[in-house]
Amino acid sequence: MTKVKDKNTELEILISTMNRTSLDFLKKMFSKCNFLDFSILIINQTTENKLLISDHSTIRVINSFEKGLSKSRNLALKNAIKPICLIADDDVIFLEGFEKIIIEAHQNNKQPIITFQTTTTENKLYWKYPKSSRQLNEYMFRQTLSVEMTLKKDFLDELIYDERFGLGANFEDGENYIFLTEAKKKQLKMWFVNKSISLHKPFSSSDKVASERILYATGAINSYKYNNLAYFLVLKFVFFLLRKNYISLEEVTSKIKIGFKGIHNYKSYMK
Repeated sequence: MTKVKDKNTELEILISTMNRTSLDFLKKMFSKCNFLDFSILIINQTTENKLLISDHSTIRVINSFEKGLSKSRNLALKNAIKPICLIADDDVIFLEGFEKIIIEAHQNNKQPIITFQTTTTENKLYWKYPKSSRQLNEYMFRQTLSVEMTLKKDFLDELIYDERFGLGANFEDGENYIFLTEAKKKQLKMWFVNKSISLHKPFSSSDKVASERILYATGAINSYKYNNLAYFLVLKFVFFLLRKNYISLEEVTSKIKIGFKGIHNYKSYMK
């Protein structure tokens, strides 16, 4: 049996949050364990009169005056100091023993990126994960949550988040999909382990599939991945929404225009 290395020397939890002035939010995130037992780096996007301060040696804080989730992620990755990094937001609860699962997986696998499962607060799996551990594929890129992603720090110089995508950016979705797709382009191996490490409510902001925000970002994501085929994919997506009764027939034209606008604006970035 592999002896799991010490969590304080191996694992760092990179938390993105906003406008915090107290560390109290960590109590809920670590309600099943003690947050003082972990190495944590908090990126607090805030204003100069609303700063977060840590008096604990194991908890580092960077108060950032920029906006955008991907900018927060990149700042965290740039300043990470432990061999293994866990990406996290402030709305998850870590399961007891989660750190052992992560460290053991990285000890047993050489892949730079290893992802895990999330269990909902209703005690169900967050999405339809593979039934056994395996290499990540395109479908899994689209489903993977931030808090399911861990990375070996030695490979971080090769990979950053695209700051045009993610909450607070121009295209407010798709940052994980593009991050993992870029990792694949760089021929970085990615492995999935079918064990849960955290709890999350059984929905996400990304689940509002018919919202203007998601349609706009979907157009941009499809343009990034498929170039001009993105127009067809927007049409296909909008008629899927209609078929599933997420939108009415009267909304079809306006929804298509929003998706096409996402394509056009993404293309303008590339000129």
